[in-house]
Amino acid sequence: GLGPAATGGDPARRAAVTLGVTGAAGALALAVALLLTVDGATETSTTWVDLGGLAVTLGVRLDGTAALVAVAVTAVALAVQVYSIGYLRRGPHDDLDVDHRYPPYAAQISLFTGAMLLVVVASDLIMLLVGWEVMGLCSYLLIAHDRRLPGAPAAAMKAFLVTRVGDVGFLLGIALLGVSTGSFRISDVLAHDHSGATLTAAGLLLLAGVAGKSAQFPLHTWLPDAMAGPTPISALIHAATMVAAGVYAVARLYPLFTAAPVTLTVLGVLGAITLLLGALAATAQDDIKRVLAWSTVSQLGYMTGALAVGSPSAALFHLLTHAAFKALLFLAAGAVIHAVGTTVMSEMGGLRRSMPVTFWCTVVGLGALAGVPPLAGFWSKDGVLTVAESAALEGTGPAPSWVGWLIWIAGLVGVAITAWYSGRLLLRAFFGEPRLPLVRPHDPPAVLRWPVLLLAVPAALLGLAGFVGAFADRLRFPTVPVAGSEDGLVHPGPGLLLPLAFLLVGAALVTFGWRRNPAADPAAALGPLGPVFARAFRLDDVQHTVVVRPVRALARAARTADEVVVDGAVEGSGRAATGLG
Repeated sequence: GLGPAATGGDPARRAAVTLGVTGAAGALALAVALLLTVDGATETSTTWVDLGGLAVTLGVRLDGTAALVAVAVTAVALAVQVYSIGYLRRGPHDDLDVDHRYPPYAAQISLFTGAMLLVVVASDLIMLLVGWEVMGLCSYLLIAHDRRLPGAPAAAMKAFLVTRVGDVGFLLGIALLGVSTGSFRISDVLAHDHSGATLTAAGLLLLAGVAGKSAQFPLHTWLPDAMAGPTPISALIHAATMVAAGVYAVARLYPLFTAAPVTLTVLGVLGAITLLLGALAATAQDDIKRVLAWSTVSQLGYMTGALAVGSPSAALFHLLTHAAFKALLFLAAGAVIHAVGTTVMSEMGGLRRSMPVTFWCTVVGLGALAGVPPLAGFWSKDGVLTVAESAALEGTGPAPSWVGWLIWIAGLVGVAITAWYSGRLLLRAFFGEPRLPLVRPHDPPAVLRWPVLLLAVPAALLGLAGFVGAFADRLRFPTVPVAGSEDGLVHPGPGLLLPLAFLLVGAALVTFGWRRNPAADPAAALGPLGPVFARAFRLDDVQHTVVVRPVRALARAARTADEVVVDGAVEGSGRAATGLG
């Protein structure tokens, strides 16, 4: 699949394909080797620069959790590199621009992956910040890759600017912790006895950056617009990089947040809002990629909710399973788009007969997303709900018990909504009659098909690994005690029947609506709420009114003052002197 037919005749493209794929494969092999060999935590560091006694170090910290996340990142990156070979191949009538820009595209994916791995293994907050910011740069470049699309440059700029807003807080939080500790090493920062006010202020500042990177309310608006980028990049951003960085950073610095419960309370409220906001917005989207994008926003709410109620283990477990099934869903959606030439579900239909491989892989991915047992998402999502239930009923979390209630109730409602919009996507795209009779869709070629097939395996089975001792040990974090569990791990029990009931309700509602009229969109049942959900409660308009327009007005005023007052004074004095002479 990697021969001249796939890579094209351009030597630069062939070199980019070879370097991108072999680099990602080598990184995956190294991550797997570390996962199998790492025992406990290992840390090395050396001084990079000394700022008046405040040292910045270069070093890495490896443990089981870092190795697990590194395997997920590199596995998705390898799938994206291979998938991109076929997805971005030039057709006979395509503009040459995108194809000629494949080498920088492949290099940017590699840089993106390396930046995320730097965040995962960094032992110093400044090193973590470097990887954090390089990812923001790569997201900007990759979202805007296809400049022929009118929305791509604007979406890239929006992603860059919105995440930069949060990163200002993230930078200030790191500076506050470093100055307070006298060191930027994460182990030193965690061991230092900070004052309560310092921890609260630093934690809230860090959460601003987390809200930007991990698309939490109110800095979530960039993520759906990022769908203007190539579909493989959507898979990379939504599954393995960017959005996972914020959740991982909170888990990595979790003792700081537990020492300042106010920060976890704020995180819990934001997580619950994000969870429901993303799920409701996904119900009314007609673009298949935007449905998946809003579902990512919602699933990130589950992860931050688990962190808020005291279980980074549950959050990271859901992060890993989400990486598998969301990468699968985006690449399967790419296969559909590649076959039918559109992202709009109202122009699809009947694809299960002509694209059986893509159909069954999508069934696995959507089942895992909705939480259908025994697929991966069932175990990880219900793990989040179990710890939220324990925090609500037993008061075991570091935040107030009402935060547990908020996450638990929002999570249960989210299960029903997720089942509804997952069923709608499946029915609209793959069932019914074809709506484009002149299109002859078919399953993608091997270079696109194999990454999808291989990702279906962890999407189906990764959840069962949560009950394997070695895997569970790799996710060893301080965690809330789970009611009815002697070892602190989440096990199936009567409490899991409630999420299943909500799942069945959501699936039954969308199936009943579709059976009444298979030609109609089940979203029509939303009535007047449909347009509201489709525009995500018009929060983009609110941001434009409250933030964008005043900033532009301020910029115009500053420009006018510069040109009229500053330049006017300088040029006016020159003219006056000339006139006087």
